[in-house]
Amino acid sequence: MATQTIVEHKKGICVEFGKTNNNKYWEYILYDDGTAYTEWGRVGTKQGSLTTTHKKALAKWRSKIKDTNKPDKLYTEVKSVDTGSSSTPNTSSVKNAQLSDVARKQIKSKNPIVQNLRDYLVKVNVHSIVQQSGGGITYDTSSATFKTPLGVIEPSQVAEARILLVKISDFVRNNDYSGRGFGITLNQYLRLIPHDIGRKKITPELIFPNSQAVENESDLLDGLQTSFIDVTTAPKKKTTKKKKDTAPKVFDVELALVEDKDVITWVRNLYQSTRRTMHQSNSLSVKAVYTVRIANMANAYAKYGAKMKDIRTLWHGTKASNLLSILRQGLIIPPSSSSHCTGRMYGNGIYASSISTKALNYATNFWGSGGDSSRTFMFLMDMAMGKYHLAGGGWGSNYPISGTNSTWAKGGRSGVINDEMIVYRLDQANLTHLVEFCPRR
Repeated sequence: MATQTIVEHKKGICVEFGKTNNNKYWEYILYDDGTAYTEWGRVGTKQGSLTTTHKKALAKWRSKIKDTNKPDKLYTEVKSVDTGSSSTPNTSSVKNAQLSDVARKQIKSKNPIVQNLRDYLVKVNVHSIVQQSGGGITYDTSSATFKTPLGVIEPSQVAEARILLVKISDFVRNNDYSGRGFGITLNQYLRLIPHDIGRKKITPELIFPNSQAVENESDLLDGLQTSFIDVTTAPKKKTTKKKKDTAPKVFDVELALVEDKDVITWVRNLYQSTRRTMHQSNSLSVKAVYTVRIANMANAYAKYGAKMKDIRTLWHGTKASNLLSILRQGLIIPPSSSSHCTGRMYGNGIYASSISTKALNYATNFWGSGGDSSRTFMFLMDMAMGKYHLAGGGWGSNYPISGTNSTWAKGGRSGVINDEMIVYRLDQANLTHLVEFCPRR
């Protein structure tokens, strides 16, 4: 039987919140012999397929995207990237390098404990994305790509989704669930980042019941962004030279297990002296300490922050699923429009605390942020406060305060129980140690 060549491939998705569950897809593939394969179903579940003529398939496609009698049931064409399987066209030569292979090569260590940690961080990053999407996003281990039911997720898709998520956050904060605007924005978002909701009716309350759900979704987008390691595949040339590694430089980081007893004792004492029994994480103890140097972060800090006054050693807690992203690019400051989207009371900046267990709570899911918690980590960092503003308390949109370099939210005075310190420039913070914790014995 001759192999068919794909001439054209179109995909459409219909997402519409309202009286029915419109969370459906429809697609067709045209072959060079004039036949066409069509398939349809709900996102995540194939319901039917048919092989027919190109003329009939094209007519059906046009009715799906242009039927003026059913404006609420129209399909939007999906511009996704396929990865070249036997049943789909290879529309792009851009693929993701194997994330695990890249991490092993670029986060080098002969220490089995560090190697285990490195492999775990790749695994938990992938697991978090798949879990948070409710199955709407899957991971293809053969090509190391994240896929929606309608194709591979691209960086541009995530960038567009971030803009929509900020709008969604506004609706949630204002408890504006009934307005048509929320429905339209939700439809647009779900066409970019599909969620498998089964046969339930799509409602804003179902997808984003509260601000925490918005923060979880923001974490999902962060995880997806971490996993984009684009490699342009070029035709192979015959050569006798040593095979060149085509993987891009993703991780410029040094990670090493600390075996110096004095350093371990210092970290443990710093943790113990600032523990608070009010925090759930108070039951944890230091298990291991790693030195960490993220090149771009350390270099930027050396040029600016290290020369400032009032440098403090502080704690920064984060979920394990975020660690791979941090090792790749350092800490990030969200866009200026999304402070409420990411739950930041004192504006968009880098947050840390002198109270160890307050920071550690962010790594243990105490605040309800979800994610894998089988292993718990926290960073130690140098933070250059410079001239700080002592916060009065409560949410504000005027941070940072003009003429200052940072904000000190003082426990018992600034609307928080425990101290928080915030800087608004990336080059005022530098991660120095990664600390792993375990239940106290």
